[in-house]
Amino acid sequence: MIARALSFAPKVRVWLVEHPYTAAGLLLLAALAVPFLTRDDSEWEYVYVRAANELRAGRDIYQPDIGNSYPPFATLVALPFTALSPRAGRVLWLAVNVGCLAFMLRGAWGLAGGGPLQGGTRAPVSAHLAAVLGALCGVWYLQNCLAHQQTDVVLDALLFGGCLALARERSLLAATCFGLAAAVKCTPLLWAPYLVWRRRPVAAALLVAVALGVNLLPDLVHLPESGRLWLSEYYHRYLRPLGGADHYVGTWHSDIVYNQSLAGAAQRWLTTTCEWAPADCVVSRRAEHPGPLALTVVVYGAEALIVLLTLAVCRRPFGPACAGRNAPEYAAVLLLMLLLSPMSSKAHFGVLILPGFCLARAALVGNRRLLLPLLAATVVLAAASNKDLLGERLYTLSLWLGCVTWETLLLLAGCLALVLRNDSRLSHTIPSAGPDTALRPAA
Repeated sequence: MIARALSFAPKVRVWLVEHPYTAAGLLLLAALAVPFLTRDDSEWEYVYVRAANELRAGRDIYQPDIGNSYPPFATLVALPFTALSPRAGRVLWLAVNVGCLAFMLRGAWGLAGGGPLQGGTRAPVSAHLAAVLGALCGVWYLQNCLAHQQTDVVLDALLFGGCLALARERSLLAATCFGLAAAVKCTPLLWAPYLVWRRRPVAAALLVAVALGVNLLPDLVHLPESGRLWLSEYYHRYLRPLGGADHYVGTWHSDIVYNQSLAGAAQRWLTTTCEWAPADCVVSRRAEHPGPLALTVVVYGAEALIVLLTLAVCRRPFGPACAGRNAPEYAAVLLLMLLLSPMSSKAHFGVLILPGFCLARAALVGNRRLLLPLLAATVVLAAASNKDLLGERLYTLSLWLGCVTWETLLLLAGCLALVLRNDSRLSHTIPSAGPDTALRPAA
């Protein structure tokens, strides 16, 4: 037995040397699995599974004490977990997240044009450095999502799966992936106008149909007491108030300091102050501040400028994206989703992995040295959003300043620069998928 173990040890060493990222990922996931399985306040269980239990029992899924502010399809997805014990449900949810995390990381690297980094492949040092620095642009947000047991890793996998399908000219499959993601959180609906812009109107229509259609499925379990559809209940309780004359854009069912969209940032900067206190930074409302209408004009004006700038850079409306700039263009859509959303919390920003990889590869592999300061700034801003690194007070201050928002804007600037340059030297072709081709990232 000892001799067999000794003979096996060199093989393990060889495998570890040839697969450093897989080994590091397994160690990190093992460390994260412990708090994931033992955490008391799981948002997945407290919101989604509780709402699913209410749906199963024929009661209101939008009871205030549950805090469910998501479309009804999100509750339906959690319905199978109501048949499991809490421990079994937690293990299954961890397995789903790990699988989606592996897919999205591999998929994002492939979309950005990255080739193999391990398995005996001798990749240049610049490629390894690009992988590490690009990952640092978004890995903190993925860690935040896993820590709070939100659904964003799963949604990110759907979004990257859609991008991979779109890159392979499988627009209907892409629309289905985007539609399922939009059915849980509405912001992926932004892919519908993008698909129209890129001359895929049928795919855009399918995206909307999927997002709306699957949200009608919970009505098959039971209808609300009002007799309306659950989707109608969601609209009247959560979406309709957003258009009220007294509504401040950026207000959602969370503290304003956590909202890192443009709307959340504008409301913080224009209507609140952040003061240094002995134990924390205290965010309080200004005595004098712009009213709801003035704030709406400022936010919508800023959002319109960013959208117009993006459209001007992408050009060629109603035509296909140019070869070599698909990934930066897809990344720009993901970034606009975050910036234009009424509410974007830290857990939503895991998709920054893709623009991070694009920017890092352009700067380090493509020798675009002018992008290095931009890359360095995004890595620093991403680290500044980590509570464990900064401590309570600096963390609150960084959120109030909008470090995540600024990082997203810088990444958008970098991606638009890549689209404008159309640097095909960085393109690692993702082959078009035939009918029997599996949806998998490029090797």
